[in-house]
Amino acid sequence: MIYNFLTGDLIIKSLIVLLALFNFNLSAHKLHMYPDAPLKIITIGHPTLTMIAGEIPYEEISSEETQELIDKMIVTMKKAGGVGLAAPQVNVSKRLFVMKPSWFKKAEAIINPVVEYIDGAGTKSSTEGCLSIPGKQFKVERYKELNLSYYTREGEFMSEHATGFRAIVAQHEYDHLNGILIANFFFPNFVPMPISKDVPLM
Repeated sequence: MIYNFLTGDLIIKSLIVLLALFNFNLSAHKLHMYPDAPLKIITIGHPTLTMIAGEIPYEEISSEETQELIDKMIVTMKKAGGVGLAAPQVNVSKRLFVMKPSWFKKAEAIINPVVEYIDGAGTKSSTEGCLSIPGKQFKVERYKELNLSYYTREGEFMSEHATGFRAIVAQHEYDHLNGILIANFFFPNFVPMPISKDVPLM
């Protein structure tokens, strides 16, 4: 594993430091509503962001509720200027995210994903913004390559070898499904700076 996660008393200490850095109040999280976006994006401090999301039963993938959620997430992601958005970020604790890492592909839904990180391919530094931590950018280490298995919104099972920016977006969103924010990483791995306009939002 390339991430160092804090445990026990260190979690409390890290939260205190994070609150000081970002001036967030865990008892009064904020909602971000972008103009014309159908869903509200919850921000750091909201309990849903720390939960491990539940799988979507296969028979529910084609349901009107799931398909409507996917459509609204895609619109919200685009309105927020993002390249990815996970269901927990809109206060829905389900293993689903949408992403559009390329201008040349339509936005897609990734349902019940399973990620296998490829250690042998190495890691790279990635500067990212998180829609649930507005106004900040972080520098984290990401795997260069991974194997990604998931269901599409049509219910088709897919398995792919992801590289480049697609792999980075998938890792960021997959973390959200496991209750992990980029602010959870050890301090040397992130940069608490105001976000630059060219930093991707996820």
